[in-house]
This record gives sequence, structure tokens and C-alpha cells, in this order.
Amino acid sequence: MAPRVLLTSVFKPFGVDNIYGRKESRIELYHNQITKYQDVFSLRAFFNSFGLHVIANNIEVPTTVLDFPTLPQFVRELKQGYDFVGISGIQCNFQKIKKMVETAREVAPQSTLVLGGFCTTLPGLRDMLDVDHVCVGEGVGFMRALLGLSPEFHYKNPDMYSAAREVMGAPIRGVKYPYIAVGLGCPYGCDFCSPSHFFGRRHIKYYKSGRDLFTELMRVKKRFRTPVSTLIGDDNFLLDRERAEELRQCVIESGEMFNISLFGSADKVAEFGPERLAEMGVNIIWIGREGKFSAYAKNQNANLKSLVAELKTVGIKTILSSILLLEQHTKENIIEDIDDHIACEPTFSQFAHYSPAPGTPLYERLEAEGRVLDGIPLEEWHAFKQPWFSHPQFTLVEAERVQEKAYTRDFLELGPSLLRYIATDCMAWRRLKDSDKPHLRKRADAIAGQMWKNKCVVKAIALLAPTTHIRELAQETLAAIQKEFGGINPAQYAVARGLHLSGRIRRLRTALWGDNMQPPTQRIKYNY
Repeated sequence: MAPRVLLTSVFKPFGVDNIYGRKESRIELYHNQITKYQDVFSLRAFFNSFGLHVIANNIEVPTTVLDFPTLPQFVRELKQGYDFVGISGIQCNFQKIKKMVETAREVAPQSTLVLGGFCTTLPGLRDMLDVDHVCVGEGVGFMRALLGLSPEFHYKNPDMYSAAREVMGAPIRGVKYPYIAVGLGCPYGCDFCSPSHFFGRRHIKYYKSGRDLFTELMRVKKRFRTPVSTLIGDDNFLLDRERAEELRQCVIESGEMFNISLFGSADKVAEFGPERLAEMGVNIIWIGREGKFSAYAKNQNANLKSLVAELKTVGIKTILSSILLLEQHTKENIIEDIDDHIACEPTFSQFAHYSPAPGTPLYERLEAEGRVLDGIPLEEWHAFKQPWFSHPQFTLVEAERVQEKAYTRDFLELGPSLLRYIATDCMAWRRLKDSDKPHLRKRADAIAGQMWKNKCVVKAIALLAPTTHIRELAQETLAAIQKEFGGINPAQYAVARGLHLSGRIRRLRTALWGDNMQPPTQRIKYNY
């Protein structure tokens, strides 16, 4: 009889100050990291625990995945009598992991306990937790070996997704965007990068050919009824140029339109080229800018301001990520660095503190120098309030203020990311509509098809704008859209007014009760 497996994330609630976590450590990628401090315009969405679903769908034994259970729900599931219980988490959720391990030992003593995720690199972990196995690195191969399965397997991507929850206070339900785990890791080995070092500085490819990946893109497009897909796990997708080029050729030959998000380093993005990325169907690229004064090889000789501008011309939006509190930063030049980031005018921005995560060279160096602050609990190791190491130029409070100022400036000077997104599409349409390449003209047609909705959104942003400058940015974008696609009709104006009302209600709710949201609990079975 095949063993039964339970794989679970840590328990909710998240974003709450208690013994298990902190209010700044939310489970929302957009609202907590890349549209942070963007008022009611911040995008709200929840995501599956991707790694758990990837493992579950690639081991041939009955497996249940629990996404974000409450502690009582976890206890009820343990009572089902699993042979293996796998718990995954990151460092700032250590206390939750500890509680779940203790609970599992009490409720299901017969179960073999497996721990995975970035928390597994914590020094002295086995002395702190009573677990049977610790998985550092790629999880599918680890679990297959543990279960006595063949190391050879044909990768199957699970049906995993992000679920939109709210835009400008208006609730959204039933809108799901699929995610495809195309691989893991990056060989560049930047000193702070947990994924690169967690996977041994390897580029592990689940999809070895562009044609296989195209087949999966088609599958999830039909399954979720959307051209939107995000390629995850592979932190530098364009490293395998042959695979990327084959995917591009498949997309062009098929005539299919996609809206793809992926991760790429500046050197590889520039090398592949914005127009060819647009032909592939790329819509958003996450690029690690890191810092003006950093010396990471991936950004040497890269003009990020120019690159971001070129990507915009074909409708590709950037998530530009910068590091605060690099070793080179002083109180004066960190402002210059933030200026340089904002001058790139990305669609989305992340400003994360330099983060010495265990398992990285940065941690090893700062630990050897006695600069990791032992008095800061693991619940605060999340990079979005204060650092957990000493910097010669900044106190912890000063570091927090610098980060808040960076995010606030990004919002107030460039406007909401939602507005930047639409403005980029409008700009790209003007260039692509007359392209001599049929696939790029088709991309322009797809952009044009969104303008009915975009008029409503931009008008609502203008009505809700917290400053004169943001209102003017919205009005400029609306004027550009109207020039090409006509004025706002009564139906569009009514939708805009509805969003205006929902945004005002959201501001009131936030003022009275806060805006913390909890992800839904999901229980999904595989191989039953």
C-alpha cells in the first residue's frame, strides 16, 4: 500500500503582531513588497504555496496539500493518519513551524516529519526542531528518494495560480492567473540571493525545451481561460537562450497571444532584446537592479534606465528591485541611489533591505564579522521594516525610515503602478499598431481590446488621486487614451464612479480597522 503524504504551509493568520509573526510580514507579494504604500491603488492578490503543489504533482503517491490552514485545521488534517508530514516555511515564520512540529509530534506521533523551505538553512535547526528529515534544495527529487521512487520522472506542472482579491476597494472573486514552475535557481550566486545558493548555484530546468513549455502555456491558457501566465522558480529564465528562442518561435508560428511574466537579469534581457521578448508574449519582467553602487556582474555595463525605456516601447513592464543598506551606502549616497531607481521609471518597484539569510555568503560574512544582531527575533527577518544586521551608517530606525521614504517617493512621484501599467500599454500601442511584424500588430490589437476597461480605471484613479501631481498624471494618461480610442461613454463613467466609491469605502475601512487580509485555506488532493 502506497504511503500517504501531507504537505502544508505554515498556519494563518499573517500580518499580526504576536508570538508567531509581525504585522509587516504579510502573505501578499504585491501589497507587501511591490505596490507597498500605494494607498487604495495597491494590488491585492493571494498565491498558492507553489513548491508544495509542484512536489505533490510529481510524486506518485496519495498526497494532500494544505494552503494556509488555521492551526485547528492543521490538527484535524493530522488526525487523518498520514505516513509523511511535510512542513514548509521561511525564517520569519520559524515560531509557526516550531508550533506545527510540536503539534504533529503530539497528534500524529506515527508520522515521519519532513521540513522544507528556506527556513532549513537556519544554523542549529536540528537542535531546535524534532524532525526526521530536512530538505535543503530541490524538493521533488528529495521526496522521491525518501519515498523510494525512481529518481527519473517527467515533470508535470500542477494547476496553481494567484487569485485577485481587490482593486481600488472593489472585491474580485473567481479571477485566477496560472503559474508555471519552469525550473529553479540561478548560477550567478549574488551574495544575498537565497534561491541561488539554496539550489547550489545551479540552473535546474523542469522544462528543457521551449516547445514543451509552449505546450504547457497552451494547456493552462485553456484550463484557466486566460492568456496570462507567470513563469516562476527559474530566477533567470533567459539564461537558457536556446530554450527562450524556441519558445518565441513556437509562439510566433502558432499565432497565439500570451501575457507572460518572468524573471531575468539585466544582461540577459538586454542580450535577448525587447522586441523579441514582446514576440514571445512577455508582459512583465522582474529585474534585480540591486544598486547604483553595487558590483554584481549581471548589471555590469547595463544601462537600466535605457533598458526599462526600451522595454516600455513594446509594452513590457518592469518590476525593478533595489537593495537598501548595501555596504557602500551612506546617508548621502543612498538618496542618490533611490533617485537613480526612480529615474528609471519602472512600472513596479521593490526596495528591500540587504538581507543576510542563512545559507548565503552575505550571512556567513556578516556572522563572522559579528554584525548579525542576535537580539532580533526571527519573526522580524523579513526585509520590509528594519534589518537584522548592524550597518555602520544607519541605525535600525533610520533604515526603516529610508525604506518608507523610498516606497513613498516612488508612489508620489511616478504615480500608482496600476496607472503606469496602463500608460505603458498606451505608449506601446502607438508603436506596435503599424509594425511590419504581424505578431506585434496582433499584440497591439490585444492592448486595444483592454482600453474600454482602462478608461474606467484611469478615470477612477483621477477621482481618487491623493495629490494634484497624481491627478495630473492620471489626466494625462486618460487624454492620451481618449485621443486614440475616443471619449468616456456613460457606461464607462458609471464604472469609474463605482470604483471611486469603493475606493473611498476602502480608505474608511482601512482607517477604522486596517487593511490586513488573510488568504483562503485550500485543501487539494493529488494522486488519489
